[in-house]
Amino acid sequence: MTDSSGATTAPPHHTSLKRVLRGDTPVLLVHKSVQAAQRLDEVFGQLAVLHGKKLGVGTVIRLPSMSSAAASRYMSTHSSVPLRLVDPELHLNPSGDWPDAAMSKSALAWGYLTSLPAKPTATWVKEVLEVQSDHGATVHLSASGWVSEVNGRKSLDNAMSFVKESRQSLGNQPMFVNLTLDSRWLSDSALRELLLQELVESNEKRWYLRFYWPEVSPRYGQLVDESILRGYKELATVAAAEEKQLYLPNSGLTGWIATALGATGFSTGQSWPEQAFARQRRAGGRAGQPPPPRIPRLFDSTLLHTVEYAESVRLRGFAGHKHFDSAFSLEIDAAGHDSQTASLHYLMAVGRMQAKLSASRPNIGALRRIRKGSAFLKSLSRVDRPAGLNRAEQLSAWESILP
Repeated sequence: MTDSSGATTAPPHHTSLKRVLRGDTPVLLVHKSVQAAQRLDEVFGQLAVLHGKKLGVGTVIRLPSMSSAAASRYMSTHSSVPLRLVDPELHLNPSGDWPDAAMSKSALAWGYLTSLPAKPTATWVKEVLEVQSDHGATVHLSASGWVSEVNGRKSLDNAMSFVKESRQSLGNQPMFVNLTLDSRWLSDSALRELLLQELVESNEKRWYLRFYWPEVSPRYGQLVDESILRGYKELATVAAAEEKQLYLPNSGLTGWIATALGATGFSTGQSWPEQAFARQRRAGGRAGQPPPPRIPRLFDSTLLHTVEYAESVRLRGFAGHKHFDSAFSLEIDAAGHDSQTASLHYLMAVGRMQAKLSASRPNIGALRRIRKGSAFLKSLSRVDRPAGLNRAEQLSAWESILP
């Protein structure tokens, strides 16, 4: 790169892994989507240019959905991204009791996943850890998976036995406690207290906790269940008070709210499954009928909500609406909407939001942004307000849990 004088300048750099692992900056993890990930290098590069040390950046791959060659190729392509996680997704094995567990053809090719033991063994745990480092991980996830809410104490103790064996294998290397839990571990006070007690009393510093939500409607919408949101709030505030780093994979903007309340970071992605680890509606099409066309969508930075693209364009004409222009939204305005470019714009917008939480009192900054969105909606006449899947119902729920 050269500056205006013609002198060579160094290319932009991401916040270092060392700084990320110190918890000095809010973190955005980008989960690789099954499709449409070809231009993620542009996103990572622009995030480094625009936000520098104000944002920690990472990427995550779902190992069972990929071949070994594809996993290695993706991580090699993004070797400049400091925090790289290879998720073994142990909850996919049906013996782990996750209610939607299923083994795809690609998952069956991974030996560690088909041989999930009931109790940890040093050999199996080492295999799970090595498969992560072999495919480009810079930090390990513990070899642990689904934690059932049935007989929660016993289930959590068993999961933590896998965590302890992982720690034994890794020694002093950095590691994230990797647990997948039902959202009732947040909404149920007894289960939540068990989880908080484990987090507080454990010597482990970094926690990677994925929660299985109820169905979220509409698709590409936001979680609005206040009992779950308040559970996230308590988990995030306790983690911050105890100087524990909390990462919330596949949580979308719920993870952004949790970061404002004390979590370290969250993951999202281009497609709905990467944005929400949630129960899905079983919608079967009629035999011989083509699937319905995809709805053109774009993330709206005033509503903090993904809306229909035509609605996004319409809202820009009203006073008080602030449209965030990224290189990708400008591309859409010039060449027309396509879902991949829109998904890249979403990642840029969310990265910007996360970087702004690096300021002091991030909860107040997030609250101000939410109130601006609410004020904009209130300024519209009833007939002009977004309706249907474009309604930003999450704003009032978020405002109620932020101080």
